[in-house]
Amino acid sequence: MDQDILSREGQRSGSLEQQRSVPIEETLAREDRRRYALSQGELERRWKAVRERMAAKGISHLVVQSQQRYVGGYFRWFTDFAGQNYHITAVFPLDEDMTIIGHGAPAPAKPITPPEWALRGVKERINTPAFPNVWWEDAWDADKAVEVIKRRKPGTVGLVGLGNMSAALYENLKKGLPGVNVVNATDLVDEVRMVKSEEEIKLHRAAAYLHEMSYEVAKGAIRPGRTVGEVIAEIRHAQVVAGSEEQQIHIGFGQPGEVHYSQVSWGNTVVRRPFQDGDVINMLIESSAAGGYWYDMRRFLCIGKVPPELEEAYALVKEARTILAANLKPGTVPGVALKASDEFLKSKGCPPEARVAGHGQGLDLVERPVIRYEETAKLEPGMVISLHPTATTRHASACIADTYVIGNSGAVPLYANLFEDDELPVVGRPVDGQQQRPASASGRFAAGSPKQGEPGPADSRGKQAQLV
Repeated sequence: MDQDILSREGQRSGSLEQQRSVPIEETLAREDRRRYALSQGELERRWKAVRERMAAKGISHLVVQSQQRYVGGYFRWFTDFAGQNYHITAVFPLDEDMTIIGHGAPAPAKPITPPEWALRGVKERINTPAFPNVWWEDAWDADKAVEVIKRRKPGTVGLVGLGNMSAALYENLKKGLPGVNVVNATDLVDEVRMVKSEEEIKLHRAAAYLHEMSYEVAKGAIRPGRTVGEVIAEIRHAQVVAGSEEQQIHIGFGQPGEVHYSQVSWGNTVVRRPFQDGDVINMLIESSAAGGYWYDMRRFLCIGKVPPELEEAYALVKEARTILAANLKPGTVPGVALKASDEFLKSKGCPPEARVAGHGQGLDLVERPVIRYEETAKLEPGMVISLHPTATTRHASACIADTYVIGNSGAVPLYANLFEDDELPVVGRPVDGQQQRPASASGRFAAGSPKQGEPGPADSRGKQAQLV
């Protein structure tokens, strides 16, 4: 191992930590501008754990890039600053604070991206006017990163999240660092990132409360005559008012045995055919609450009679999910639980899981560990995982999704209240001729209720309009 790197790491406790006492004025100013700002202790925990692993492997710098918001969470995990729709890059050294390279006017202009008030553990911001779709600007961000890395003799340079890193950054980093060992260091960071702290689990719970409210809104909003676009807009509006950062909503619907329609909350798809009596609705809501942590919820709902074929598939998928959760035990790889679930599905005449039965969640909608046989990470208590197996019979297919956390003896629901619907809910039919009203953002997220992440009343769930 590089002795220079070891000696520099040994000096950190007397330098970096002493420099990083955050004045209370900065903390209060940040809180005034953010829905939620991570605690300084949480960021310090991450940086310390990563730097210990860097030192052990002789890595002097990590490079992280984000290019979008839904699965660009490595950058945010290091900085507590959300990615954007321009590339933004962090150089994370072993023994000094970070440098952020973002979009803006170059020096001598003062850098504006990201705003200085939002950052901690960052010593320098560098802006370039590079655009991702202008090829002759491809090297600009990488050149700045190379300049930062070369200020001191680099050891090994680790790249984090290659799937979120542009080919332009990768190629020009390699070109600018001849003779330097450049490695994929994503696994090093995943070791820390996969296991959530108490603060992170509380933020995931806030996302669960958001989905509890969203489910009630959806059950009150879906009825014959309305369009799926109207329902998505109502759910999304309630989430935004409640403090959600990102919203992904996907609703499929149609009559049993017929081709179903589908619309999402992004893009330009529009389904004009309204909901009708007898429709089966397949609803997926994946949204993040304040702080950027996600929850994953999929439910089937019916307008009118529940098809018995769907009831059969739904019962099977719930049992498959129970089997998955019971077998996701610390010390095992996810393939053990997947095998148990697949064997159950095959015993019932269903095919085994074809895509993915679940995946980790955090600041990314999808992160490791992934419930596939190829996953090598061993499960640990505190890992947050969305489980969404699929059961396909001869006549119907059903999937159900919720987010869990790995406990000492298996996976447990992150928020048990979301499991109260044991039967397929019937929606859209007023009781005794009463006019059904759309649900609203009530309960935990009503005006004057506690902020996300703060304790609320023992039972503050929003109630849906009465349905049969």
